[in-house]
Amino acid sequence: MAEPDDELQSWFFGLPFKLKRELAGKLKEQADELAGAIKAEAPVASGKLRDSVKVRRRRNELELEVVAGGQATSKEIRKGAGVDYDYALAIEFGTTEHPAEPFFYNTARERMPDIRDNIEQAVADALAKA
Repeated sequence: MAEPDDELQSWFFGLPFKLKRELAGKLKEQADELAGAIKAEAPVASGKLRDSVKVRRRRNELELEVVAGGQATSKEIRKGAGVDYDYALAIEFGTTEHPAEPFFYNTARERMPDIRDNIEQAVADALAKA
């Protein structure tokens, strides 16, 4: 049995180019809006955490992910330790020394129903035009 993502990809690739581009644009729009909301909620000390929030394209046109942290927010846990940690995670979830300052998952969860509705509407619109 095909995975749901495989079925969606097959459907998507069967659409005319103009509709594919339109639907992919709507998905990107939703991802960009979510990234903007997460950036607005990110605590700002140096700005590196806020600036690390990005939309990344995954393996195809329908897979986008909003990410924060990574190389820009990774640093050595202690000078000379040789072990890095991503302080984006420390800020989101807290540490034994600092309370959590959630900015990512709370924002994503709050916006997810509207994002789903908007994507469902975009798919319905594409189906109506196909």
